[in-house]
Amino acid sequence: MFCRQCGQQLVDEAVACPQCGVATGYFPQAVAQGKSRTNFILFGALLGLIGVPGVHNFYAGYSQKGLIQLLVSVLSCWLLWLPMYIWTIVEICTVTVDSDGKPMY
Repeated sequence: MFCRQCGQQLVDEAVACPQCGVATGYFPQAVAQGKSRTNFILFGALLGLIGVPGVHNFYAGYSQKGLIQLLVSVLSCWLLWLPMYIWTIVEICTVTVDSDGKPMY
């Protein structure tokens, strides 16, 4: 592969040209992808169902939201568990990126 800017020959896995610094458009799998969306959904649905809402947010990196959901449930002696679980279900249906902005695969 060759650099689009300066024409220098590059290795196939190059992320940027070493001579001019222009990005090649190649992103390794570990860098391009975020966390597993399946795990995010399972953490939210299953652990939220048994009374531990918010764990899915810790997994995705949203620790403040996760702590709020968990503390509201625990400090209310699980009286507010159902609203926290509904909030969890809404999040697992709508959130598609982790806290770093990477899409969950």
